[in-house]
Amino acid sequence: MSELLSSKPTCCIVYTTDSTYLFPTFVSAMQARLHSSKHKADVTIYCIGVVQAVFDLVQPMCASEGITLIALDPKIIEGASSMMARLFLNRFAPAHYTDYLYLDGDIHILDSLDPLIDIDVPDGCFLAANDPMTFLLADDTPLSNDLRRHLHSIGFTKAEQLKYFNSGALRIKAKGWETTGLEAWNHFVRLGHGSRFPDQDALNLAGKHRRLPMSLAWNYPVFLRNSRIETKIKPRIKHFMSSPKPWHGSFPPWTQADCDPYQAAIDKFPALEALRPKPLSIRDRVMYHLQQNGKRIVESLSWGRSKRRTRILHYQDACQPSLAAVSPPSVAQSVVTHLPSKMTASCRTQ
Repeated sequence: MSELLSSKPTCCIVYTTDSTYLFPTFVSAMQARLHSSKHKADVTIYCIGVVQAVFDLVQPMCASEGITLIALDPKIIEGASSMMARLFLNRFAPAHYTDYLYLDGDIHILDSLDPLIDIDVPDGCFLAANDPMTFLLADDTPLSNDLRRHLHSIGFTKAEQLKYFNSGALRIKAKGWETTGLEAWNHFVRLGHGSRFPDQDALNLAGKHRRLPMSLAWNYPVFLRNSRIETKIKPRIKHFMSSPKPWHGSFPPWTQADCDPYQAAIDKFPALEALRPKPLSIRDRVMYHLQQNGKRIVESLSWGRSKRRTRILHYQDACQPSLAAVSPPSVAQSVVTHLPSKMTASCRTQ
């Protein structure tokens, strides 16, 4: 036991952010530390271009929560925005880490991350969950047609479009990520304004044959609440993909439980109030309430009682049992045997 406690974790739960997003990122990192074993993983926030006064304010809070806060010069990520920093993890994360669990800052962690940390990801590979837009690509609607045209225009075949993943939660093997990240960066530079989802489009292009499917339990889009799937998927990680965010206030689709962690953090660290974004105006709040009430009705039909829901559940079933939310590590490590040989071979050789 003493050897276990004294050894350095080889996995890092990593966030990359800037000063404007540091408040919600810190709250998410607090949850990551609470829901992960310290001997399995460290929790680190890399803040790009942070001013010294903000760093000095937040660093002691992080330290008290078992989180490392590191200021990062934008030059190390080619002067890009913080959203692109995940592509360059090998440049700044300590070399003793063999694995990363990258998480966006607009994420809540509801249960233990240990099963995801324990998965033995092959060299050159990473795990990611499908983006929710993939479940409407088979529809014949203006939105679906527009998405298909966009993905085709930047280089995805029809089959590849259905595997387009969300980049907000990535379980990464460090060995090989430098190659994936550099290829993604080159795609980002090449696409320029032709990309709608800059980091995500680029990473999908680079990761076509390196990505392994991950259960939506590890990256659950909260707006899918109206799809009647939450009790089936049993999310461990909730991702607030739409805006406004729950730290802006309690209104649909966010519940009070979604908003409470932000106030709880300020109650514990009152100085954080200086970093909390301004709340929505009363007018904007009323308009957003009305808009969301309408969306709830529409989405209950278009997602909750349609083929989209069936597609989501089929995807989720295909991830089982290897990446189920509660799979034991011995089962989770068998992920490679559940995938096409072409994909697994490419992971090993990249």
